[in-house]
Amino acid sequence: MAAIKGRKDSKGYVLRTGESQRNDGRYCYAYSDRNRVRHYIYAKTLPELRAREKELQIK
Repeated sequence: MAAIKGRKDSKGYVLRTGESQRNDGRYCYAYSDRNRVRHYIYAKTLPELRAREKELQIK
């Protein structure tokens, strides 16, 4: 059997760690801050979600 190369969304795109696709089609990114409090970011498209992730890393 071939090894799984990661999770994919409904369009076949590979999702990164923390990313998921909801049943309604929106994308979600989950992360924890320094105090280990869970936060979520939502977006309609995967490129929009990844842009928001990038903004978080810059801060």
